[in-house]
Amino acid sequence: MRNTKEIDKELSNSLKETISSSELKNIASDIGEITIDSILKDGILKDFPIIGSLTGIWKTGVAVNDYLFLRKLIAFLNESSKLSEKKRLKLIENLEQEDYQKEAGEKLIAIIDNLETKSKAILLGKALNLFGQDIITKEAFWSIAFIIEKIPMEDIRALKSWKQTDLNKVTDIRRQLYLSVGIGWFVLNASSTGFCWQERICGIFSDYLLED
Repeated sequence: MRNTKEIDKELSNSLKETISSSELKNIASDIGEITIDSILKDGILKDFPIIGSLTGIWKTGVAVNDYLFLRKLIAFLNESSKLSEKKRLKLIENLEQEDYQKEAGEKLIAIIDNLETKSKAILLGKALNLFGQDIITKEAFWSIAFIIEKIPMEDIRALKSWKQTDLNKVTDIRRQLYLSVGIGWFVLNASSTGFCWQERICGIFSDYLLED
């Protein structure tokens, strides 16, 4: 029996292979009526390495959280598929340039697993898309991924109108959430005192991730 480390390594590698696959663009046509049973019995989507790896792990039984993870994973991959194959190949290389990010696939799987809704997985896929297009840096991508993972979707959606909102007047609970993930900070100097938005990150959410 394989140990947890071996399984994590397989899932990490298979996710990276899937993101860079030339077939990923076809994933949208297969996600309408997806169920765990349809994948296990009929082979739908099994050609994608990450799905094949997951079904191998699930042979002994599938739990509700497995189904929820699959739905989030497919939503994430569907957004990622909107990049060209060439850009997706380059994206994987860039995510793993630094030693501390060599297991980018494993890190992405952990984040997707922690997301409470499919809508968050879509945002994460959109963020990866932005990184693949060189609209945001690698560091900005991981910061955004952290924010998407950590704060409620309602508070993320509120960032759509951050330019028209004074952070000092935001409710204490929401402001503390924003401060905890780096969306804002407290400024105290000779010219300004109070809470301020992290404009670069907020702009990515309002101008790209939350656009209508």
